[in-house]
Amino acid sequence: MESQFIFFCTNLGNEKQLKAELSAFYPELTPSYSTKGFLTYKNQGVRYDKTTIAQFQCTFAMRVGISLGRARPDELLSKIEASCTQEGLTLDECLIHSFSLGTDYELDNQNIFGREVNQYSASGKYVIDVVTVSEKEVWYGIHHVDTGITRYPNAQVQIEAPKYTPSNGYYKLAEIVELFALKFKSFDSWLDFGSAPGGSSMYLLKKGCNVVGIDPASVDKKVEKHQNYRHISKPVQDLSQEMLPEEIHWVHSDLNLRPTQAIKEVLRLCKKYNHSMKGIIFTVQLPNLDYIKDLEDFEDQFYDWGFSDIRSVQVPRHKNEYAIIAQRF
Repeated sequence: MESQFIFFCTNLGNEKQLKAELSAFYPELTPSYSTKGFLTYKNQGVRYDKTTIAQFQCTFAMRVGISLGRARPDELLSKIEASCTQEGLTLDECLIHSFSLGTDYELDNQNIFGREVNQYSASGKYVIDVVTVSEKEVWYGIHHVDTGITRYPNAQVQIEAPKYTPSNGYYKLAEIVELFALKFKSFDSWLDFGSAPGGSSMYLLKKGCNVVGIDPASVDKKVEKHQNYRHISKPVQDLSQEMLPEEIHWVHSDLNLRPTQAIKEVLRLCKKYNHSMKGIIFTVQLPNLDYIKDLEDFEDQFYDWGFSDIRSVQVPRHKNEYAIIAQRF
């Protein structure tokens, strides 16, 4: 039986984080190939097939799939078609996601495939991932779209934003909501920990939500003056439950604290909302790689507080950080 290889795409510059996660949690995988934003590993454990590969969840990977090979652009189509046949598929049955990593070179997809590529992928679909890493080197693989799998090519989503936003926090939160299809109502109330200078709060306000921003620093005037915004100018460590509103549906947290302290403080305050809370979006800052081994321990703390659906994920704007999405249904 031929060896199986798994491919991983990550944010440029996050290769070390991905390698550290795979080393800590997937010892059956051994490194094979690595370049900017793209890695392959040899699988020496239980083999995945084209459907079960969707079960492989990796925090620092924007896309995971079965690696089918690599080719020059001029031989790419014939090699992909041959690989599809080996997988019991035809290329026509699959969507094609084609993107470049670590290079400005882009494939002429229309000329090669003669069809539209990079369409939104519905649940149950097979996707052929075509990853260009140089003018002469293109890797290709397959993934299956299932629960928790982002539907956009390499999880790259276009965010519609106003001409002015106070910070990158607007885009980070928007990407999380869009990529993982989080559902909240326009009149839901939010706590926004670490709200300054106001990017994430502006996103929520534009969605029609009521927002209480918590940060000792000041926020943008456009946010501060909004009728649905209230600011609490205190560090999270100095807050008590009595200082917070009586009903909150969602919490967003992006605190510049070490993960253990940030999680402890936010969950301490959120205990007040056990009757009304729908979910938490919690950004985990990683001051060094040592914290990667604690990925599962951090998730367990949210399970212990009654959240049933928990995912650790990255979005395109994340660097030395990731988000824990914890929801109740």
